[in-house]
Amino acid sequence: MRILVINAAPAGAEATALLGCVEGETGALHPVRMLDLPGRGGAEAMPAHCSALLTACGWRPADLDLIAVVVGPGSFTGLRASLALAHGLALGTGCALAGITSGEAMARALREEAGPGRAVLCLSFARRGRIFVEQDGVVQAAMCDDFVFPPGRLLLAGDAAAGMLAARGAGRDDIVLSSRTVPDGVMIAQAALDRRAAGLAAREILPLYVDPPEAKLPAAGLRPAPGAL
Repeated sequence: MRILVINAAPAGAEATALLGCVEGETGALHPVRMLDLPGRGGAEAMPAHCSALLTACGWRPADLDLIAVVVGPGSFTGLRASLALAHGLALGTGCALAGITSGEAMARALREEAGPGRAVLCLSFARRGRIFVEQDGVVQAAMCDDFVFPPGRLLLAGDAAAGMLAARGAGRDDIVLSSRTVPDGVMIAQAALDRRAAGLAAREILPLYVDPPEAKLPAAGLRPAPGAL
């Protein structure tokens, strides 16, 4: 099986987007080639990089069996650009398309790391002094200054985990920190296959923004639709 993985969800200033080619079957996947793109401008450049990546792997778009794309939580531009690319490739090739969250992509590895009796929280950067908090597939946004860790034994992962543990987890010796900050390509591909194997409903391939849109309708209302010629 040949899988293209796309992840432009990371939202921090130093974040990188990921394009990758993964090959194999469930439980025996391996990376063929991975490409990290800079956080600023990386998602917009994905189509050209994707073409070059497939060529470097000796793959044609028609050779793909699955496109696995991270739907969020993440940045507005990155998610829109990466999901548009995924939809376009799937539409043009007839390839299957699977969407997963960042936490879902890391879940298998994090469950093994956490062991029994320890819950997993994925914390990732958001804008305006906030973080995204993902637990058991549910994602919420929280203000950093107001965030309180839930009681009980926790494993923290994600690109905001270390900072939040230092700022808000003082005295909590029941919280441990994972080294995993973002999912790698094999994790993304495996999570997509796991979701299908479990018979879970396909996740909508739409940006997972968490927050309601900030755009507002004009005070005078929308302009009328153009008339027929």
